[in-house]
Amino acid sequence: MISEITLLGQFRGKTSDGVTQFLGVKYASIRNRFADAEMIGYGEGDAILDATEYGYDGSIYWAFPDVYIMKLTSKPSSDQSLLLCLSGGFAESDLDCLNLNITLPAATSPASKLPVFLFIHGGGLVTGASSFPQYDMARFVKMSVQKGFPIIAVSINYRLGISGFLTSSELREAGFKPNNGLRDQRVAIMWIQKHIGTFGGDDQNVTLAGMSAGAAAVTLHLQCSKQLFTRAIAMSGSYLMTQPLPYHAHEESYKQAIDALGLANVTPEERVTVLVNCPTHELYSKILPRVPVGFAVDGDLVPSEVAFPKTRSDMENGPPSRGNNCKDMMIGCAQMDASICSLLTPHWKKDAAQNMNAAMRDVLKAHPIEAQEIFERYGLEKTMSDEVAFPAVLNFVNDVVALAPVVAFARTWQGNLYAYYFNERNPWEGPWEGQASHILDLAYLFQNYREYLTEEQQAVAEAFAEDFLKFCHGVSPWPVVDETATKDTFPVRVFGPSDEGLTAKVDVRAYGGETMRRSTVFDYADKISLDEMLMIVREFGVKASETLLAA
Repeated sequence: MISEITLLGQFRGKTSDGVTQFLGVKYASIRNRFADAEMIGYGEGDAILDATEYGYDGSIYWAFPDVYIMKLTSKPSSDQSLLLCLSGGFAESDLDCLNLNITLPAATSPASKLPVFLFIHGGGLVTGASSFPQYDMARFVKMSVQKGFPIIAVSINYRLGISGFLTSSELREAGFKPNNGLRDQRVAIMWIQKHIGTFGGDDQNVTLAGMSAGAAAVTLHLQCSKQLFTRAIAMSGSYLMTQPLPYHAHEESYKQAIDALGLANVTPEERVTVLVNCPTHELYSKILPRVPVGFAVDGDLVPSEVAFPKTRSDMENGPPSRGNNCKDMMIGCAQMDASICSLLTPHWKKDAAQNMNAAMRDVLKAHPIEAQEIFERYGLEKTMSDEVAFPAVLNFVNDVVALAPVVAFARTWQGNLYAYYFNERNPWEGPWEGQASHILDLAYLFQNYREYLTEEQQAVAEAFAEDFLKFCHGVSPWPVVDETATKDTFPVRVFGPSDEGLTAKVDVRAYGGETMRRSTVFDYADKISLDEMLMIVREFGVKASETLLAA
């Protein structure tokens, strides 16, 4: 079909099953891989623009997503593997990846003013794309109409890896800002504010949602003093899981990148020139995945280093809500989000028990008895095998970086906070079969694998999606966590497990019982802060890296 979009020229989208999609719409351009994103506008005199195919994406490093989807969701059967695995074939470019996809009910007009669901994908800031099959919004939008809560869904691409998150004093002195990927997202949000009305969306009713590293980005965008969006959803991630690091930490990554490119003995100007002009695949093949990249504390988009919020005033005066007018937030986690660590940081497995024991003792020097108690409460022994120890270590990691942020945000958020736990078990054969593994909730939310689910599992997916749609419409999907909440008066929506007869219910406990959440990291709050628990995870990662280098 040809959709007449007066203020944006003409876009040719595609309509199927009551849903229209405009794909690969460019929202910004860049002069080079480290330059600022410049918003693109469209005029009435422009030629008809084809928006029937996905645009370029910035996921240059493909080895990770190939494994990512397979290992975490596995596959229902061999003949369905293409639906759950990525084998390449997408168009990649770190220069032309700033595009987005708009999915809307086919009957939508500029007068519709539908709520907007704006989604930021995850992928550890090195991989991922809005074109990945699990992010297709068509079924989600179709369900929004069926449930009586119609929305427009938008998914965006942004710079990843080197072009998105590498920074150093040399790059900054050359005029290149840090956090390019985060800045791209900000431009995309502003593009939506400016232009979504012509597609039938309400620019004053935008829900910004993200998964994993995308959720971390959402919590960072909350720090903006301007109102960029109306509501926020953080799925299985926050700035506490994907932490911004100070500039000095990024200098080490930059040094590794320079060494990998053989540029240690040339001038800073020559190094920057190579980084800017090096062919994309050559650059990424030499640097990733060996060189870590991530958010930087830049005093701008990321004003300061982050910590667990402890009071409501923390949320009012500092991260993540620094004067932002977003008052409604939904945050949740899956029962085993730390499953992602088996893929992002597989080297953590070697000597897992010994390294975790050492990390706990180093960080908790003032509390040796408690350090040993915590170690043992996770079923750990220093002499156990890596096969047995690694899952136990990941249980601790999960409680610190996935569960604890949900509880901390819920107890301190200035506004309406809706907490949820996703407990539906991975039904497919693989290393995380039987657990609610990382990103499984997306397969349920966006409805893209319904045909491979039982009726009971489909019921969980439907309840999960409907609650998200209600939230986008400003309808309370379940009770909020207020300032009086305790561990036993903590309203939380629990989804699954369906094999135990549970579709969705509201529990009143932060942990324990049907929440399927452990209390351990909270039981020592009088002596050990959540920030110290987070330091243990960091120190464990350091020791695991040292073990890898010594091997």
